[in-house]
Parts: sequence; C-alpha cells; structure tokens
Amino acid sequence: EPVILVDVGTNTEVVIGNREKLFAASCPAGPAFEGGEVTYGMPGYDGAVEKIVINDQGSVVSKDVIGDAPPVGICGSGLIDLLAELRRVNLMDELGKFSDGSGSYEFSSDNGLTLSRADISALAQAKAANYCGQAIVLREYGLPTDNFEKLYLAGGFANYVNESNAIDIGFIANVPIEKVQKVGNVSLEGAVIMLLSTSKRREIEKLVTTVQHIELETAPDFFDFFVEGCMFKPMENIVS
Repeated sequence: EPVILVDVGTNTEVVIGNREKLFAASCPAGPAFEGGEVTYGMPGYDGAVEKIVINDQGSVVSKDVIGDAPPVGICGSGLIDLLAELRRVNLMDELGKFSDGSGSYEFSSDNGLTLSRADISALAQAKAANYCGQAIVLREYGLPTDNFEKLYLAGGFANYVNESNAIDIGFIANVPIEKVQKVGNVSLEGAVIMLLSTSKRREIEKLVTTVQHIELETAPDFFDFFVEGCMFKPMENIVS
C-alpha cells in the first residue's frame, strides 16, 4: 500500500508512494519551527516549552518544559500546540489574527513569553511550504489521503509533535490520526545503514533512480496552494 513520508525541518522532504511508484519534493520551509524567526523560538533544549494546553477561557492551564527547567522559550512541538490551541478556543482566526485585536498572546506569565503577530506570520509561511509540498505531490500522485496506509512523520522534533494538533493547523496532511506514525530522525539512521552496508547502498541507489521529483515552483497554481497553506486549518482533500 502507498504511504506518505514527511521529514520536517528547515528543508522539509516529502515522499509519497510505494515500491512501484514514488514521487518526491523538497520544501524550503525555513527555520521558524526550529527556533528561528520567532521571538521566543528555540530548539528543543532545556527550558523550551514543548507542550501546551489552553482552556476555553483562553488561559494556559498546563505546559511541559524540557528538563523541568524554568521556561525561556518554545520549540517546534510547543509552537504547533500553541497555534492549534489558539484556534481551538477561537483566540486566533484561520488567518492568524488575534480575535481581540491584540498584537500578541502571553503563553508563559512567569517571565512574559509571548507569541506575536509577526511570529505567527513567520510560522504561517513555514507551514505553507510544508503544505505545498504535501498537497502538490498528493495531487500529482492522484490518490485521496484515505487511500494511504500510513503517514510517517520524521525529523528532529517529530517524536514530540501532537499529531491531532499538526493536522488541525494543516502542518501535515489530513489523514485519519491512527495512520500517523512518528519515526524520529530516520534520515540519520538511513545514512548509517548505507555507510555500513554495501548491499543496502546499492539497493537505495537503484531505488533513487525510480523516484519522480516534483518541482513545486513550476506548478501553475503553486501560489494558490501557498496562500491556502498560510491559513491555520486542516488541509483539504486534494484528490477526491
């Protein structure tokens, strides 16, 4: 059965298919979800907020901080949670604007950590790159998302991402949540396997020649997908 692989990072890689047919694309997402371009963004180090929950009244009721240290910033998984929670309680609309007209939301009152409108704009553009890669390759492949056996979520912070929240804001394709499987930093594991096994290296070298690479920017409706991807909502089914 065909599967979807999304390896998130500064450059997100998308591979869709099976042994018979593989389509792939590279998405220049930028560093927003990895600590760059966000005021209090940071990698997954001690002091980074990695999980967050907001109640219906708009207050943060729980947050997990790496290393049980005082919070000094927020990493990728925490940002996905925060964006999804702000949408869920209607503190932020699909365009990323705060419903009360303010310019920021304080997610850690201990030391005044906030998410600003400018931060959200940077995150929207990073998310849109991921969105374009998945949506355009899914369309080229020609199967509805329900027809895929798994969506493998890979990358440095993939194991810590809340799958439901990632789907809700359109960070990953809108597949049934039970089909999402977090696999961690498999690109590094794959590199080690290839270094240690000549036969595996030859197998992969042969497989790579069968992959059809999709140049995202050449799609005539790339900009339409990008604009859609900037919105914080689940990805629509590209193929019916």
